[in-house]
Amino acid sequence: MGRVTRKDVAELAGVAPSTVSNILNGRASALGIRPSTADRVRVAAHELGYIPHAGARMLRAGTSQTLGLMLGGLPLRLRAPVLVDIVTTAIAQARQRHHVVLPFVNPGDGGMEVDYVNRILADVDLAGVIGELSPRNLAAGARLHALDVPVVWMSLESPLMHPPGLAHVAIRQAPGVEEVIHQLWMEPDEEAAILVGPGARPERIGVALRAFNRETHVISTSTWLAHAGAEGFAVVHENYPRVRTVFCGDDLLAAGFLHAMREAGLAAPDDYSVMGFGGHESDSPTEQRITSVRWPLCELTEVAVELLVGHLMGDARLELSSSAPVVRTVDSSALLGTTARLRR
Repeated sequence: MGRVTRKDVAELAGVAPSTVSNILNGRASALGIRPSTADRVRVAAHELGYIPHAGARMLRAGTSQTLGLMLGGLPLRLRAPVLVDIVTTAIAQARQRHHVVLPFVNPGDGGMEVDYVNRILADVDLAGVIGELSPRNLAAGARLHALDVPVVWMSLESPLMHPPGLAHVAIRQAPGVEEVIHQLWMEPDEEAAILVGPGARPERIGVALRAFNRETHVISTSTWLAHAGAEGFAVVHENYPRVRTVFCGDDLLAAGFLHAMREAGLAAPDDYSVMGFGGHESDSPTEQRITSVRWPLCELTEVAVELLVGHLMGDARLELSSSAPVVRTVDSSALLGTTARLRR
């Protein structure tokens, strides 16, 4: 059997198709339709598995419950915690507010082309968009603003750009990085190293360099994945004998560094004091708990959904602007594990 239509429901219930529409759209009482007839139609719809067309309902109501989630790109590892945290939190928070989320991603390296956004808008009536703030998304954001589609921007670090939109929420990475490094115990003549992947976020590195306040070596890795952390261990171990403290730009790099240490017969924190960033727990319950910085992506996404849906529901405190104001910041914080030497 093909797609069930309201005509199929009408035939089974013994009513007109228009009666099916009125009952399933909640107008039975207002139109004086008998409760027994309404019950018969609902039973028939349930038996046939009839699903009213969402687009038609939205056109009749003049509203949309679909929120776009504009990501800056897909990571190499689709189960990467950053992607999982943002997407799942957006879906869950929107659902609680009777909205749905449509994620869409930059299709290429040259930026999210305006015609790509136009194609999405031609197919989907977006009530508003939550956008990850990155240079690749600026043209798309400008196009959405020109069409009066409200955008709430999310900066995963302190905001460096101020695009047009409804509002701007941001994470401050500095508090957590500073807190963790200030908790470390280091020898006076000890050096430090920072492992970072491609496109490293400047706030994270700059804060770590200032907080270490000693000879520090920045080592670039090929990716942000664990195997690059293992490669970073080899570089540190072979070339920097005075380094005993390593800040890895994310927890996957830290996990790879720690694994390579164990393979070499070394242990944390005695041989190397290791910290990560992100606050995502290891996949293996037998591994050490990584000293890290909690990156509050879930909280940031919750705030963005709250602001956007609030605006769509009539909250007039925010208006579309040529420079979306930063209305909320969320601070990172320290997660003290067992892989780093800490002050007593």
